[in-house]
Amino acid sequence: MNILNEIIIMAPLLKIFGVASNLSRWPEFLPHYRYNRFISQTPSGGVVRMSCVSAKLTVKCIFVYRIDTAHRELHFHHVKSTMNVIRGMKVVWDFEELPDGFVRVRIKHDLEVKWTTMALAPASWIAGRFLIHDIGAKTLAGLKYKTEAQEYLRAVPMR
Repeated sequence: MNILNEIIIMAPLLKIFGVASNLSRWPEFLPHYRYNRFISQTPSGGVVRMSCVSAKLTVKCIFVYRIDTAHRELHFHHVKSTMNVIRGMKVVWDFEELPDGFVRVRIKHDLEVKWTTMALAPASWIAGRFLIHDIGAKTLAGLKYKTEAQEYLRAVPMR
């Protein structure tokens, strides 16, 4: 199952990429995130424990995170999650510079629905269609608000 979220943001690409790649700061401007805590950290990512809320359901997971600065991508591989419904999901964020100072940010979720048990298949479908898409949309909207507000505040002259 492939799920795509995207948004257009009017701010410099490097600013957007910097804010998006700083996972531990997400809960400061994304109210649906409770925490993003590094279990282990490397210069280009690490292993992260995350908790967020969507539709009054708390989702917790552990994922391997990698920042690819050369291709302006963020990579997430979910290795454990609530009831393991998104275990194995791979997520790629990409950032595309557009004319006139706009940037398209896309989040591509690739979740292989496992049909081995009757209970897991509906749970994965529901997780994909509702939780994952909803969390992705809220995350991009929060990123847009934060980066565009910062750019607006930079442009407003102080009196």
